[in-house]
Amino acid sequence: MLEALPLEPWMLGLAALIFFAGGMIKGALGFGLPLFAVPLLALVMPLISAITLMGVPVLISNLYQAKLSEPITPLVGRFWSLAVFQVIGVLIGVQILVTANMDALKLGLGCLILLNITLRITRWTLKIPGKNERYAAPVAGLAAGFVGGSTSFVGPLLVLYLSSLTQLDRHTFVRVIALLYLGGLIPMYGSLTALDVFGTSQLLLSLGACVPMLAGIRFGERVRKYCSEALFERLILGALAIIGCMLIVRSALALFGGGN
Repeated sequence: MLEALPLEPWMLGLAALIFFAGGMIKGALGFGLPLFAVPLLALVMPLISAITLMGVPVLISNLYQAKLSEPITPLVGRFWSLAVFQVIGVLIGVQILVTANMDALKLGLGCLILLNITLRITRWTLKIPGKNERYAAPVAGLAAGFVGGSTSFVGPLLVLYLSSLTQLDRHTFVRVIALLYLGGLIPMYGSLTALDVFGTSQLLLSLGACVPMLAGIRFGERVRKYCSEALFERLILGALAIIGCMLIVRSALALFGGGN
């Protein structure tokens, strides 16, 4: 059973600020809530605790972007194998999350942050013709699900795969990735619940985190009107690079004898 998070005022206040900032980034850029909030929370609490806090905020933000009022049948027909193998990967990854050394996972998380930053800066993408989708989708889904289940970072690999497809417009891209996030969240948090990791106290804290997160989204939508999106993204990527390096250094010291 996951131990209850400390409820000292400073910890609650810090978490609220992190969720507000993450929401602001989400509102301004359309992405970045878990990418920013999880590693920053992981600097002051176990990674698995940070991930449980993200459950409800990520669910609500992606329900909004998924636009479920629009038909999803065409998307299911095209991306079902990607979704199915993502779920398989998530179920495997969650087992790693609850059993692996937290410092090792944080080290991997820091490396994944730097990889994501590199991909966004270079705009590097694969090119997968439509005829090869049926072969590439299961591999991409399994890899993204495994990484997502063990670190909560399903996004970078899904973005890499979807952006490589030659026949995918921007609107469909946003809907598909939101639906895939939702499809990964359900088995992930279902597994954490079954493993007695995501319980009532974690659910209540996660629900409470939605308040500063939603306030941050509204603020971020206003920021987008007055600030260059490119400049704002560069500032966020710079901050993420610092956070990622801090995670790597601290985790490496703990793993290899330089820390306690």
